[in-house]
Amino acid sequence: MSRLPGTERSVDICYGGWRALQIAVASLAVLTLTFSGCQTGGNTSAAKPEQAAHRDERNAPSAGWPRTFPNAHGPDVVLEKPALNIISLQPNVAEMVVAIGGHSSLLAVDRYTAYPPEAASKPKIGDILSPDYEKIVSMQPDLIITSRGTPEDVLSKLRDLGFQVLGVDPEGLDDVFSCMKMFGRIIGIETVAADVTAQLQRRREAVMTQVAEAVAGHGQPRTLFVLAMEPLFIAGPSSFIASMIEEAGGRQAYQATQGFANQPWPQVSKETVLAVAPDVLIFSVGQTDADTSESTANCLAQLRKDAAWAQVPAVKEGRVYVMDEDLITIPGPRLVEGLEQMAEFLHPSSATEPQ
Repeated sequence: MSRLPGTERSVDICYGGWRALQIAVASLAVLTLTFSGCQTGGNTSAAKPEQAAHRDERNAPSAGWPRTFPNAHGPDVVLEKPALNIISLQPNVAEMVVAIGGHSSLLAVDRYTAYPPEAASKPKIGDILSPDYEKIVSMQPDLIITSRGTPEDVLSKLRDLGFQVLGVDPEGLDDVFSCMKMFGRIIGIETVAADVTAQLQRRREAVMTQVAEAVAGHGQPRTLFVLAMEPLFIAGPSSFIASMIEEAGGRQAYQATQGFANQPWPQVSKETVLAVAPDVLIFSVGQTDADTSESTANCLAQLRKDAAWAQVPAVKEGRVYVMDEDLITIPGPRLVEGLEQMAEFLHPSSATEPQ
């Protein structure tokens, strides 16, 4: 663990800053793995718009079933009917299910799921390293959904117990939206899922329109996203955070030509940061930090006390920001909020209100 400059809390070093996934990472080598996003295969027959009608439809026979869904962790999953009892083994999965109106179909979640409240209040069944198999068996879920970092022995054990296990590995907003739509088809509420993702996409497009004008006038600030300080981990050029920096109107300060081309979250030296000379520094902190604006001020003050950090352009110009890591490192619907916040950091004069 490392301490963010000027804060009293520790910041976990984890896969993309994701605290839940940190537990699953046994070594730094795991950080170099790449994952495929959700695909959009399967039946796309429409559902009724009313939530009550969706519940009725899910309990009734449908000509649209069985349905086949692509699985990032094994063979495709075939469901004979809508999944009414789903167990989520990752926080981002639970967030996506609740976001599309699938709260009533969410049976249980992993112990790291803390948001949204509808998911956090569900029974806990351990985590991806040590799920409570006995509890899972007692619940008899229709489907278990997990994401990146789930060990193969856990997947095999769940399958041996007779459960359908679906793996998804979203890395950015396009993947997240595809996953949410697929979850809608799994639960039988695809119309609601499509509406929710369309709203999120409109917010994303509003940001991109605003920053395009700012970039035309002021260019793209060289931006470095710092995940942890001691040791120093950053978002590399192959990470989805680098793509979000681009969408927010910035330019990834650390380029693939400088090494670690295939590492999304490389460990670097302080000298490397000085060499890439970022115009903007963004640090991530856990959601338990109450006031990111106060953390930002404290962080900047501490960096200015360090002779080396004080020479970084972002520190000199006071362009150091702290944001809730969950808005940018958990691949779920809140990435849109993270994008909006990042765009405000990079181009304050072009900030847009959420739609």
